[in-house]
Amino acid sequence: MTVAIGLLGVVLGGLLGAVGSYVTTRSGLLLQLEHAYDVTLRDRRLDRYERLFHVSRCVPRYWPEGEEPSRADLVRFREEFHDWYFGEEAGGMYLTPAAKELYLALQNALFEGMRTGTGESDDSPVPAVDSEAIRRCASELRHQLVEDVGVAQPPRMRWVRVSRTEPPRGHGA
Repeated sequence: MTVAIGLLGVVLGGLLGAVGSYVTTRSGLLLQLEHAYDVTLRDRRLDRYERLFHVSRCVPRYWPEGEEPSRADLVRFREEFHDWYFGEEAGGMYLTPAAKELYLALQNALFEGMRTGTGESDDSPVPAVDSEAIRRCASELRHQLVEDVGVAQPPRMRWVRVSRTEPPRGHGA
């Protein structure tokens, strides 16, 4: 009888050990796979976001007086953003939902700004209202890109934190 109880204890202990090992190993492997996917996605997103950040240089925080874009310039800017989104690297696939919303808002603002009004040519400057909307959208998109890749996190040491960028005074921004 004691042999049977001992044998039953060994079998039950072995089964419980196997189930415990299976559960912990499986959850550990799932965590490793999720982490590997997240790292790969972040690395690919970083490459695409860097390119989009560079493309967005055509829409600075403000245009110096006399350098305001024309409607034809906005057409070119819109095409550059479009080419990034659907280009060989398929940058648009990597946008987070928040970044995609801001990207589309910028594209819409560019489209509205490039529409020629009655009696206006493609060389006519973009109206101030449209210019401000385009620049605001581009700025919001850039801030979201920085946040998405994680470089917007403040340093842990409080005394080295940078302050928020403020628009320059006297430039109508």
